[in-house]
Amino acid sequence: MDSKLYGTRLYVHRKSISQNIKYFQDSFPKIDIMAVVKANAYGHGDIEFCQELKSNNIKLFSVADFEEGLRLRKVFSHIRIMVMNPGINNINTIVQNKLEPVIYNKRVMSEIISSTKKNNNTINVHVKLNTGMNRWGLNTEELIDVIKVLKQNKKITIQSIYSHLSSAKNPKLDSFSHNQLNKLYSIKNCTGLIKHVFSSHGSLRLLEKNSDTQIIRLGLGIYGGLKHPNLEPVSELKCTINQIRTVKRGEGVGYNRSFIAANNTKVGVIAFGYADGIQRNWGNGLLKFYFQGKLLPTIGDISMDSCTIDLSQAINICEGDELIYFGRERPIWKLAEELDTIPYEIIATLSRRIKRIYIN
Repeated sequence: MDSKLYGTRLYVHRKSISQNIKYFQDSFPKIDIMAVVKANAYGHGDIEFCQELKSNNIKLFSVADFEEGLRLRKVFSHIRIMVMNPGINNINTIVQNKLEPVIYNKRVMSEIISSTKKNNNTINVHVKLNTGMNRWGLNTEELIDVIKVLKQNKKITIQSIYSHLSSAKNPKLDSFSHNQLNKLYSIKNCTGLIKHVFSSHGSLRLLEKNSDTQIIRLGLGIYGGLKHPNLEPVSELKCTINQIRTVKRGEGVGYNRSFIAANNTKVGVIAFGYADGIQRNWGNGLLKFYFQGKLLPTIGDISMDSCTIDLSQAINICEGDELIYFGRERPIWKLAEELDTIPYEIIATLSRRIKRIYIN
C-alpha cells in the first residue's frame, strides 16, 4: 500500500542494518551472532527485519514467547529460533514447531521431557543460569542436576547454557559483571557445551576480557540504539502535521485544559498518540519533536491518537510538513536521555498500526 497514505511512518534503512551487523562480524569474526527479535523486532516489524538479518547471514534468532516464535516459523521454516520465556501450557506447541525453548526451571524441563515422549519428537533446548540478576534461570546447584537429566535423554539436545548480565553498560558495576561471568564459565561437568552471556553492551565493553564465548546476543546494537561511533541508527519515525491553528491567549488545548495559552500560539496536530507508543505523561513540553534544527514541545495532554505541538519557533512550517520523533538527525539514545528513559522503551512500544517502510 502507498506509504503516502500514512501520517506516521517508521522508515527502516537496510544499509544501516547491514553496516551494524558487519561491524560486529568484523569485530568478533569467530563468534556467531544471535539476533534478538522479540517485541516485533524491537518495534521494527519482525518479519521484514528478520528477512534483512537472514540476508546478512544471521542464522540464530531469539524471541520472548511462543507466539513470537510461531509467527516467524510460518515464514522461516529452517531458521533456529530460541524462545526465552516459554510457558508450561505452550511447551507442546513449541516442540511441535521445532522452536528451541529455554529451560529456566525444573518444571519446564519436565514438561519438555513429557512432550517429547508423548509426541515422539526431538528438540533442541537452551538452559538458563541465574548468575545474580535473580530473574529467569536455574541456580548453579539446580543446573548441575538438570544438565545430568537432559544428557540422559536422547530426544533432547542441549544447544547452549547461557545467562544475562544485569549491568553490562555500567562501568561502576564491572566487578559484579565479572562475578557473573565467572559463575557461568566455571560451571563443572559442562564440557563441550556452548556458553553465552554477552549482549550488545556487554560485547562492546567486556567481551575482550573473556575469550570463551561462542555466541553473542545482539539487540539494540543491531537496531542502532547505542551511542557508538561505528553503529548507525537504522530507523526514523516521522509524523505529518495534519492541522495548524492559532490558539488565542487564554484558550486551552486538549483534555482537562492542562495548557492555557499565555499568548496567541500557533499549534500543530499530528496523528501520533499514546495508542501509538508515546506516553500520556509526555505532554506539556516533556516530549519535543525535531524540525529543521529546532525542538518543538508538545502542549496539552497527549491523546490516544494524536498530540499537539507548539510551532511558535518554527518558521514557515505548513500543514503536510514532517516532524521527526527520532532518526539520524536526532538519535534515539538522545531522545531517551531527554525523556529520562531508555531506547528500548521507546521503540519496543511502537504500535503495529504505524506503517513500517523498508528502504535501501
